[in-house]
Amino acid sequence: MTPADTSFQVIVLWVAALGSLLSFGTAIWTVFSGPSRKNAARLDALGSKLDDLTLRVSRVEIAQTALPTKGDMHELELAMERLKGEMATMSQAMNGHVQILQRLEAIVGRHEDHLLRK
Repeated sequence: MTPADTSFQVIVLWVAALGSLLSFGTAIWTVFSGPSRKNAARLDALGSKLDDLTLRVSRVEIAQTALPTKGDMHELELAMERLKGEMATMSQAMNGHVQILQRLEAIVGRHEDHLLRK
């Protein structure tokens, strides 16, 4: 073997060693980076779902602001009670008018009878 052959064998040995190390490093990188890619894809999917959920919650909050509050419902209840009282008052007044009309009908009936007899 000549010194030129020896140096070529050393270069081949170094290339083979570097190739093996590169192959081993690539395998290790693939093992460790594969799950992180899957997790990144899952996190992106969750991020889009979170954005959709945020929009839905915003819409619900906007719709809820248009709904009547507890105070509004209480005011409505009080107004209905006032209306109920006014309706009772009107009913009593109508009963009084009915009694007056009944007496007027009796009076008019007597007048008709009186006029028809003469």
